[in-house]
Amino acid sequence: MNNTALAPTVDSTRVWNHAEILKQWDVLIVSARGENSQALLRILKDLPIHTFAAASVAQAKQVLSRHPVDLIFCEESLPDGSYRQLLELAIARNKKSRFVVILCTGEWDEYLEAIGLGVTDVLRCPLQSIDVELVLIGLGHDRYDGSEMTA
Repeated sequence: MNNTALAPTVDSTRVWNHAEILKQWDVLIVSARGENSQALLRILKDLPIHTFAAASVAQAKQVLSRHPVDLIFCEESLPDGSYRQLLELAIARNKKSRFVVILCTGEWDEYLEAIGLGVTDVLRCPLQSIDVELVLIGLGHDRYDGSEMTA
């Protein structure tokens, strides 16, 4: 008897199989730490999304002035400021944007403050693939009620 035929099948890549949905997403990575930007780029590289990168608040503001983005990953502090300076601008440009703070200090007060200011998610360093993927799934749920996502 073939036991694998009895095992339930789970398609854990269901969200990633919808290239027609994901290709519409623009993601901005704001990171002065090479390990964070490299980790995010590695995780996102095979997905059909457009990625922008910035190493400072000024560079991120330039990107946001030209492109509304769906998702922003931003370190809590940058050489010329912090995520706080981008949060309001990002929301003003695209009310549906998800804003994710990358918290490298590990301070609980920073986490609480970020959530209080309206960020969508907070990820801790070092970044883990599963955490980033959960953010993307959350974006998918925000964007689509399921009617456009068929198996």
